[in-house]
Amino acid sequence: MSARTERAGRGFTLLELMVASAVGLIILTAAMAAFELQNQFSRNTERLLGTQASAGLALTMMQRDLENAGLRFRGGVQGVGPAYAAVVHVWDNLGSPNVTQLNNDPLGTTFIPATAGTAAGFVPGTDAFEVYQGATTASTQRLGAQVSTVQPISATVMQLVISPNPFVPNELAAAGATTGPIVMFWIDDVHCYGRITSLVSATYGVGGTATIQVSTVNSDFAVPGQIWPTGCPRSLQNVEVLERRTRYLVYRTVDAPPGQPARLGLHVQRNAACDPLGAGTVCNPNLQQFPSMVAEGVDDMQVAWNVGPAVWNSAGGWCHKIPGESPDCQFWKVGAADDPVIGKRMAWITGAQIMVSSRGSETFLRPGEGPPTMLNHVPAVAPDNIVRSVMQTSVIFRNMVNP
Repeated sequence: MSARTERAGRGFTLLELMVASAVGLIILTAAMAAFELQNQFSRNTERLLGTQASAGLALTMMQRDLENAGLRFRGGVQGVGPAYAAVVHVWDNLGSPNVTQLNNDPLGTTFIPATAGTAAGFVPGTDAFEVYQGATTASTQRLGAQVSTVQPISATVMQLVISPNPFVPNELAAAGATTGPIVMFWIDDVHCYGRITSLVSATYGVGGTATIQVSTVNSDFAVPGQIWPTGCPRSLQNVEVLERRTRYLVYRTVDAPPGQPARLGLHVQRNAACDPLGAGTVCNPNLQQFPSMVAEGVDDMQVAWNVGPAVWNSAGGWCHKIPGESPDCQFWKVGAADDPVIGKRMAWITGAQIMVSSRGSETFLRPGEGPPTMLNHVPAVAPDNIVRSVMQTSVIFRNMVNP
């Protein structure tokens, strides 16, 4: 037997088998890594698609609420004096030193702080806004109500006779400095609101009237607020009960299961459900303490507001929060709705541009593809090279079309 034949019959050596195994292991590891990377990309894509779907619904909700807020109550001033009331309350660029908390009730007993560490709260640098709306259902009892007579009690308290009586007994029984219903008085381009703090007398049914005392309120509905503006409330103004209060904000929760990260997303706060004309449930204007998730994964919301020319400049325009680059309506100021100038601008809001974003969670960064520039937001940190999903919508209030 030749040497070549003997070598062929021996098979592979141990060294050859070890080398082959090592090469195979490397190939298998690379294949598994590629599979895991693809799996992560797939999970991230599914998460972003889910976030986009829920964010689209959230944008529709916000657009609907803003349109409904502008349907009945026209902003602006007429004559002399700041006769206004903001039915859209704006917070621009949340966080220290401008806005350190969002109060849920007049006294700030419960509030939303800024998130820090593992604590729940709003995300600093984002925007938030509230919408105040009247009756959710059409009612001749509500629609026909007007101010009959006005008697000043003090600079912050007015005694009014409302005819016909739009209220039900349980609403007027709730009158008080922190419990009374919030009412709007409006006609043409003048409107103001306050809280029913005292019931003088009331009759119900056809021809019924209500004599009430109404106090001014600040942006948190706390009394006493500023003095009543000139000419509001006044005779023949329409009366509307602000039954619904809605706040949208980007919020981080701590209710995740142990070992999992807290949930981040666009949330909504509302006052408790009520049906004074049906079930007799009194409408408490205070917001519920804990927001509800609307779109998980949304990490930023920025809003630009369109205001009228009389309170901004000769042409009007959009209020942003980029110093030196765009107009700043200073909605970020604490107590902005209480300021005669800032509050007037809020009353003149006629439209909004809303942009929300969702941060990606990709394993490998893509150089040069940082977060996109938000509508009116300069990122507080350097670009993180993580692609983000962005959705936006625009809305012009209906009162610009059907005043």
